[in-house]
Amino acid sequence: MENSSLKDFYQLPALDQNDYQQFSFGGGENHFRLTSTPNRHITLLFRYQGDESMLQLLLLTDSLKRAGAVDIHLLLPYFPGARQDRVCNPGEPLSVKVYASLINAQHYASVTVFDPHSDVTPALLDRVKVVKNHAFVANVLDGLHGSITLVSPDAGANKKVFELSAYLGGLPVVRADKIRDVRDGKIIATEVFADDLRGTTCVIVDDICAGGRTFIELAKKLKEKGAEKIVLIVSHYEGSANEEILLKNGIDKVFCTDSLHSHRSDLVNVTAITPYLISQGEVK
Repeated sequence: MENSSLKDFYQLPALDQNDYQQFSFGGGENHFRLTSTPNRHITLLFRYQGDESMLQLLLLTDSLKRAGAVDIHLLLPYFPGARQDRVCNPGEPLSVKVYASLINAQHYASVTVFDPHSDVTPALLDRVKVVKNHAFVANVLDGLHGSITLVSPDAGANKKVFELSAYLGGLPVVRADKIRDVRDGKIIATEVFADDLRGTTCVIVDDICAGGRTFIELAKKLKEKGAEKIVLIVSHYEGSANEEILLKNGIDKVFCTDSLHSHRSDLVNVTAITPYLISQGEVK
């Protein structure tokens, strides 16, 4: 991004405390005040940490504009509500559209997102740039050994994983599928479309890991097919999955970015997201 430098990066909630004042009124309202003059051209890195942080982003954006910022480029690695990209049951909101409307109303010069859940998110955002997970996955695979097979965890991921395979030079892909109960979202069954995976390192690639049930059930099936090692690569890791259960059920390593989670462990390897966001995204 032209005009950007390290001093142009603002990050919530970890702004330099000399640059702002922030507090809440007795009624619960957030207040934000810049104490230094911003540059006219700003690249704003925002890490979503719950809906209150979204409100802080909106307040900060307004503060920057009122203080003289002309162009604000938003780097938004994890887009909230991206998984709620359709209405499954009567009475539910289309959450991704609600969040997208809030972002569009700020009229950012550009909005860069990393590996969104589906095409719905970029379709709803104005002046959006999409950074795919290709370079991130390639860097992870450089550190792995053995015969590698990519695993698409469900039908919704097939397009992205086959595109990733082409980018990586044609790595083999195994498709899987899961059946959910639409009433509560629970997985009823998992199927892997492969006969023999003996001697292979199966690399499951997906955009997000929450509780990890999808990958636990998939790992069980991959082990039944003879997989020697199972690696999970996810762009956004919530950190709520039970690591002991992931290990117990055959997942040997988890690789993720720090878009949502930054705690490293023996199981979880975390990569900084910022270098991937600064690279040119695909304009939609």
